[in-house]
Amino acid sequence: MITVIALILVIIGSINWLSVGIFDFNIVNWMFSSTSYVGARVIYGIVGVAGLWALFYLIYNRFSAKRINAPETAMSEKRKTAGNR
Repeated sequence: MITVIALILVIIGSINWLSVGIFDFNIVNWMFSSTSYVGARVIYGIVGVAGLWALFYLIYNRFSAKRINAPETAMSEKRKTAGNR
């Protein structure tokens, strides 16, 4: 569940950067006017932590999938060749 929330926040952050890049319009700064500098920084921090979570989730699942699936693949190949004899 936390990964889904993190991915949603990463998507929101990427849409914000898209609007900055194309339209030179920062949605977070617009939502939190110049009087609430702390609010904008909190949002940036939350989106940054969500991005790090998504990165670690991606790395962990990429490398753990290779370790877990490799023995299963080898075992299934042994079963296939043993059944053909």
